[in-house]
Amino acid sequence: MEEKNIIITTTDLKVDYEILDSLYVIEDMRRPYPKEEFLNQMLDIMKERLRKQCKKLGGDAVICCHIASVRFALSISGTAVKIKPKS
Repeated sequence: MEEKNIIITTTDLKVDYEILDSLYVIEDMRRPYPKEEFLNQMLDIMKERLRKQCKKLGGDAVICCHIASVRFALSISGTAVKIKPKS
């Protein structure tokens, strides 16, 4: 069976959907990587964690994501949604 691709976006979707829940992921950023490489790695890890949380809820997408950094932590929050079938 093919794995479902969970959409992650900083915007809304132009389709009808049901809101499932709010999601939040935080990661410690105190690691010895070059800055750009490190941030890209952390974002990839965090997006995968969002996808897993969304999938666990039965969702299809995480919308309106917000990325923030505070001291030595990076966070992403968003809303898990289930896309409604077209009528």
